[in-house]
Amino acid sequence: MRGFENSAWSEPAQFRGAYVMRGMQIASLGSFALAAALTGAPVGDAPLHLTLRDAVQRSLSEGTAARIAQERVGQAGARALEARSALLPRLSGEAEAANESLNLATFGLPVAPGQDPVVGPFDVLDFHVLAAMRIVDIAARRRYAAAKEGIAVGESERRRTENDVAAAVAALYVGLQSAIASVETAQANVELFTRLRDVAEDRRRSGVGTRLDTTRAEVALSRQRQALVSAINARETARLALLHAVGADQTSALVVDAPADVDEPAPDAETELARARAERPELASLAAEERAEELSISAERAGRLPTLSAQFQGGYNGNRIDELQWTRQIVGLVSVPIFTGGEVPARVAEAESRRRELAFERVELERQIEEEVRRAILTYASARERVEVSAEGLRLAGEELTLARDRFEAGVTSSIEVDNAQASLVAAQSDRIAAGADRDRARYDLWRATGRIRELVGEAQQ
Repeated sequence: MRGFENSAWSEPAQFRGAYVMRGMQIASLGSFALAAALTGAPVGDAPLHLTLRDAVQRSLSEGTAARIAQERVGQAGARALEARSALLPRLSGEAEAANESLNLATFGLPVAPGQDPVVGPFDVLDFHVLAAMRIVDIAARRRYAAAKEGIAVGESERRRTENDVAAAVAALYVGLQSAIASVETAQANVELFTRLRDVAEDRRRSGVGTRLDTTRAEVALSRQRQALVSAINARETARLALLHAVGADQTSALVVDAPADVDEPAPDAETELARARAERPELASLAAEERAEELSISAERAGRLPTLSAQFQGGYNGNRIDELQWTRQIVGLVSVPIFTGGEVPARVAEAESRRRELAFERVELERQIEEEVRRAILTYASARERVEVSAEGLRLAGEELTLARDRFEAGVTSSIEVDNAQASLVAAQSDRIAAGADRDRARYDLWRATGRIRELVGEAQQ
């Protein structure tokens, strides 16, 4: 892991903490056992170390959303097999044993005067197999082709889900990094403000300071202790969210990498738009849906065409086992739809309406993608500028506090100037951490907008 001094959110040496990314440690309390007691993590357990790439991979293999998306691909494949079954031979076998009586008059057979028209009861045994196949059925073939496009739709939707999951996990990862940075900064501030409080107390005891100066230093120190408690709570909340996303035990101790010192210039909008149009899985999914609808329209229109089927039935039947005889039937069937009550035109109209709907969706999706890409580039460029401004602000705030402290120790100014400088430093530190986190989030959001976040997350870890 990179040290904090090499991170994207580094601070002047006199004000930064060690920034070792330990999601379960609380350095200000000085005891890992106490930290484990506060967070519920077992003291002896080895911490879970996750890089961003590890977190994304675990979320895709263990996360619910990615698993559901994979199941939907399997469902699409099953629907395609179901559609194909209409084109394959059917084979069935039956065995029948019956005891019957028949009314001969029912079948129009003559009955002699005085003869009972009911024959039987008698036993009937029948064992036969039935084979059937549609030889020519254009509509069924086109429905099968449309169903196969559903697999492509499912695969594209799975990729879209994976991109969304990767972007969400990246945001959670940055959020935890930011929360840990806030804890480290708060810890350093508690130590710094404790020293300033001690300076004020020493001046009061030596007779050159006042009780008001000491009280102001105590109030400032108390605020930083409260800020530390809030930062620890925010860090633990961020830790739980990331553990949930990757499917890990939420009592686990967690270690994440320090934010990388990456400051790339904002990319060209047209280049990124071209990448998005080629890579975004939503566009690929919509294209597959449009192809499926075209095939569905063709299949519905083919419902007016004749179909040709063949059937064979053969078996043994008789009244007793020793009387069974072989019989068979071979049938060729041509079915010609003449009047369907308007069913075929209605289905064609419905499929054409869905095709037009998809065309409207494509136009809207292309506009949405362009907006997302352009907005992500603007946000990233703005965040980069904020990082530069906040870094300069933090440097100046540190110098201001140093000068104010020296003037106070020399008795040239009051504690009010020190208190104001302390507040400026705390605000500058918060701005620096927030700006660095926003820049990283903006970079990952741009990767998601271009459809390449999974690829680039892996490259970012090299």
